[in-house]
Amino acid sequence: MGKAKTVTPRQTRVIKGLIVLACLGIGARAEAVETDLTQLSIEDLMQVKVVSATKVEQTLQDTAAAVFVITAEDIRRSGATVIPEVLRLAPGVEVARIDASRWSVTIRGFAGTYSNKLLVLVDGRSIYTPLFSGVNWEVEGPPLDEIEQIEIVRGPGGSLWGANAVNGVINIITKHTKDTQGGMVTLTAGNKERAIASVRYADQLGEQARYRLYGQFAERDSLVTPAGRDAQDNWRQGKGGFRLDWNPAAMDSFTVQGEFYNADLKQNFTVFNLAAPYSTHLLSPVEASGGSVQARWQRQYSAQSKMELQAYYHYESHQDYLYDATLDTVNLDFQHNFPLGDRQEIVWGLGYRRNQDEFTDTVITAINPRSVATELFSAFVQDQVDLITDRFRLIAGAKLEHNDFTGWEWQPSLRALWTPHPNHRLWAAASRAVRTPSRGERDVMRLNLTTVSPSALTGNLPGLLYFAGSPDLGSEELTAYEIGYRGQLTERFSLDATVFYHDYAQLLIGNLGTVAVAGTPWPSYLLLPVTLTNAGSGVKSGFELAADWRPAERWRWRLAYSYLDSELKRDDDSSPIYTDGDRQQISLLASWNARDNVDVDVWWRYVAANEISLVSYSGRIESSSYPELGVRLGWRPRKDVELSVVGNNLLGAHHLEFVSEAFAFPVEVERSVYGQVKWKF
Repeated sequence: MGKAKTVTPRQTRVIKGLIVLACLGIGARAEAVETDLTQLSIEDLMQVKVVSATKVEQTLQDTAAAVFVITAEDIRRSGATVIPEVLRLAPGVEVARIDASRWSVTIRGFAGTYSNKLLVLVDGRSIYTPLFSGVNWEVEGPPLDEIEQIEIVRGPGGSLWGANAVNGVINIITKHTKDTQGGMVTLTAGNKERAIASVRYADQLGEQARYRLYGQFAERDSLVTPAGRDAQDNWRQGKGGFRLDWNPAAMDSFTVQGEFYNADLKQNFTVFNLAAPYSTHLLSPVEASGGSVQARWQRQYSAQSKMELQAYYHYESHQDYLYDATLDTVNLDFQHNFPLGDRQEIVWGLGYRRNQDEFTDTVITAINPRSVATELFSAFVQDQVDLITDRFRLIAGAKLEHNDFTGWEWQPSLRALWTPHPNHRLWAAASRAVRTPSRGERDVMRLNLTTVSPSALTGNLPGLLYFAGSPDLGSEELTAYEIGYRGQLTERFSLDATVFYHDYAQLLIGNLGTVAVAGTPWPSYLLLPVTLTNAGSGVKSGFELAADWRPAERWRWRLAYSYLDSELKRDDDSSPIYTDGDRQQISLLASWNARDNVDVDVWWRYVAANEISLVSYSGRIESSSYPELGVRLGWRPRKDVELSVVGNNLLGAHHLEFVSEAFAFPVEVERSVYGQVKWKF
């Protein structure tokens, strides 16, 4: 398998040329502006359909889980240009920018460059990489204009989605082709968003089929160091995709979709050196490419009965200072739901996944074996029973999986939903979920982390701290308890509240192994190995609030607040894993329709975090407290044209959000302003 290729200037010109040709070659066609949710009632919003919490479509208010939905209209009015920024709208979701291209995204803690307890999906296809347990947010995910809604399930989802859906599930759902007929061109430019050009076109194929094509090229500027110097981590990316929806009969629907991407990035690292000054700065190029093809067949037997078969192939290639690897994934899922009597609904399914990876040794990383194929088999079942019609519902389910690392895994859940009044819902849940080890944690022979300066403790020798994999690792385990309320308190005000208690066991902890002397006879240095064991445990608890208020017909206020307290430690009580691990964050988005064609959005956020929130096996993860403000002004001079100006991070010249756990090089987020033009035809 080949390595990823850098996007050359010629390829850049070709991508831009294709966008221009598409714009010139497609006939004009008007398309209605997306529904403005500021004009919908609170009651209408509570009827939004979701599928991620139960794998069957039901209204948001009737879902017995902590679910938050970000709609296409929310995305448009947020002023965000990338998916992680959009996710800041949701309570319980911790988003922090590491550098110009990388993000830390997690739910209910365990933040990091690779947040390994969060499952992320695009139309049901997992983009969680098993190479190092996490999501490459810099390259994964569709353009924002392709997204219909983002469903965020806070809390365990293992009984339906399997291992790694520990603290939550994010399912990014793209638009159906029937909702995007015609074309759209979007151009964005600013001081940090240098240029983002995208084009989309959708049309019919006969009476039963519709298709959509899209392409996007983005070039983004670098951020700055704490001293205000250019971090030089600018990056560019090209991506494209298609979707075909076909309804050959009333019962059947077929969807085939695919995407590809190619990115050229730069990332800063602080790397080790066995001679003074023992560390140095490295600006490393990153080459990333990948793509997927996905097919889904649905047969709707009745309003309550449906069968679905989905298959996808996913390829990714990533090469940087940390690792060089390719991954091929083949996945097959079957699902069937049907009623059992008047009060019961069953959903069950089977799954199979095969991952084939290949690693190439780098200056700091060696993995053995270099290539491995792993398989995952799974089955799940869930039963929803209305014990009292329209009053009390019980949902029980479990998933059984077998993987090549830890063998059989059992993940059950039990949920209850009580409706004391048509406008009020109370729910409770108890669940178990697991996070299985990754290839990087089990099979790394050596990952050089940092150098320890000479001192009396090291015999005046420098020391090389390196991570060595542990093939006998077991799964990390979570037992979670949740209670929630969701209700429409008045005609103009709704509230969603959740309290949770997460009890963790078998957490991975780094231990210092046997110290050895290397480099004899000269220059000598110490080898300091760090290996993982399942020797951590503890509790995370907190609460989350989401409120929607319409003080007037043209005003909408959305509040998201979350509080998280962490008390995790080693099982031998020798030291804590977390240092004062509490965190609060608040988001307030005020939207005003000044006129029918003019809208104003003001987004204020505040993050209150400890300066050092986590001591990991490879270093310290640092996060900072900061307030921020964004303002967006949009104007539609015609129904097919929208102009907008957005200012982000307006409260300071630059601020620190996150410093990663390994090879840390602090980079700060700057104030940014951009303008955008959208033309629909």
